[in-house]
Amino acid sequence: MTVEIRIQAEDAKRLKNDTAFMQFMQDVRDLQITRFTTSAAQDVEQREEAHAMLRALEQIEVQLDAAIAAETLLDRKK
Repeated sequence: MTVEIRIQAEDAKRLKNDTAFMQFMQDVRDLQITRFTTSAAQDVEQREEAHAMLRALEQIEVQLDAAIAAETLLDRKK
């Protein structure tokens, strides 16, 4: 279990430190925000899809942070 936590944490750190990955994440986020803010009043489906994408991106970042935090907690227990 501890090996798995450490592997996930290292993978998460690598992704968070990968400038290309983080730039792709930001580009997708910016595109969805633009789609959301430039949609017409009747474009409910477009806004809902953009909102769902933004929430998914946030969830990815939460999962990465959780993997890193799990390793930190593991280290503090020792």
